[in-house]
Amino acid sequence: MNNEMLRERLEAYARKKYGVEPEQLPFKHEDYAVLRHSDNGKWFAVFIVKSRSQLGLDGDGDAQIVSLKIDDPPLADSLVQQPGYLRGYPSVAWNWVSIVLDGTVPFEEICQWLDDSYDATSSKLRNQKVVLEKRRTSG
Repeated sequence: MNNEMLRERLEAYARKKYGVEPEQLPFKHEDYAVLRHSDNGKWFAVFIVKSRSQLGLDGDGDAQIVSLKIDDPPLADSLVQQPGYLRGYPSVAWNWVSIVLDGTVPFEEICQWLDDSYDATSSKLRNQKVVLEKRRTSG
């Protein structure tokens, strides 16, 4: 599966599951896009196209990646030891991991990380349980 097809499948997955559309970023390269929460505006996925050499990959030409938030630094450290995973681009300080969209990492696995990233960046207030006061009875 080529990387354009994989990106399109991921965008379709996010569209169906979360009701979001990819948003083009105002950078020089037109193939950058983000998926963001509709309620809080936070990014949960970033699609980036860079030259393979800029990403530290072998070969010529461009590579397409998706960067996702991983809220567990030890897990992120173990992931980047596996083929198809890179330290988060553009900044390792963001607790994000990048996945090369070349078929090395299975689509279903990327979807699981996309779901985790969505959860990690969701509005914390929306996920909190509301404690209701007990009604007082007159008596």
